[in-house]
Amino acid sequence: MKFEILDCTLRDGSYVNNFQFSASETYDLVKSLDGSGVDMIEVGHGVGLGASRGGYTRALESDEKYMEAAAKAIGKSRWGVFCIPGIASLDDLVIASDYDMDFIRIGIEPNGIDNATIFIEKAQQLGFSICVNFMKSYTASPKEFSKYVKQVSEFNIDYVYIVDSSGCMIPEILKKYIVEIQDLGIEQKIGFHGHNNLGMAVANSLTAINSGVDVIDVTLMGMGRSGGNACSEQMISVLSKSGKHTNIDPLISGKISEKYINKYMKDQPINLLDIASSETFKMMGIYVRI
Repeated sequence: MKFEILDCTLRDGSYVNNFQFSASETYDLVKSLDGSGVDMIEVGHGVGLGASRGGYTRALESDEKYMEAAAKAIGKSRWGVFCIPGIASLDDLVIASDYDMDFIRIGIEPNGIDNATIFIEKAQQLGFSICVNFMKSYTASPKEFSKYVKQVSEFNIDYVYIVDSSGCMIPEILKKYIVEIQDLGIEQKIGFHGHNNLGMAVANSLTAINSGVDVIDVTLMGMGRSGGNACSEQMISVLSKSGKHTNIDPLISGKISEKYINKYMKDQPINLLDIASSETFKMMGIYVRI
């Protein structure tokens, strides 16, 4: 079963540092994440395109500076940005197309498809791979949610995303959403974006992959809004222990975090040394029993 990893540290993670990633940090992190084997990378203001001018905290750099940095740093990975209709404008999509960007993720709530239509059409014209992220997916029951997914799947998009914005899902609940979507028989790939308010982001993401989801989101050290996201270093290690190997070395991810992210996460309970120790014990065939 093939699945992909999308790193959104440079987007969702920017909530933690008040949207103050610099263009040079963006370049360095994109370069490092690309080299680590991450499949997809998302950059920019945490709220997405146009947020700095729309009443949200102004990011350190402009949307154009973030996209320019990513475009210069990217190698094998695919990269893109986030866009919420009404915060972003159609002109923002046109500007984004100047940077040879691969994908656009359009964020709407389950009942907000009408707001997304014109953005989907514009993104199609510009040649982007298109993902619709259903923010606050849990505000609709699994059955109701599948109806919204079916509606948006009738557009020529590439991905639909279950988004646990408040980190309130548990694996049993998430599985119901996934099954309802799969029963639709749609052509689009399915993604999952988990938050960690209940400490379930990694468990939920593993459930998503075990259930056939095509893409999961991670951030370095779990850096992200509210309770944070699925921690990349933990997630990659858990996948490896589950026999689901990726091209990403969790120890390399840890080194990237230590160099660029640790300074923003001083109060983060995730200990990179603990993760590294776990990987070392695994490689040595050592199992600790209590």
